Amino acid sequence: MQTIDDILQQAAKLSADERRKLIDSLEEGLSDEQQASDREAARLVGLDRWLSRAGTGHSDFTDVARDKYKHLAEAYSDGK
Repeated sequence: MQTIDDILQQAAKLSADERRKLIDSLEEGLSDEQQASDREAARLVGLDRWLSRAGTGHSDFTDVARDKYKHLAEAYSDGK
């Protein structure tokens, strides 16, 4: 594996056009990484908002789970 110094020495031997292509390619790669990082950060912010609200909802409606004993009693009763 090459060290950074080796790579920089090889880059110094490139022509001006090749150096410009190398720089453009590196900057494009950095830009792609930054965009991916920004998207991930935005996703995590949204996830944090959802998680912070978890369990905070309330409804005035009852459901079968809350009244399960009443419903089970009706289901198991002999119909009298």
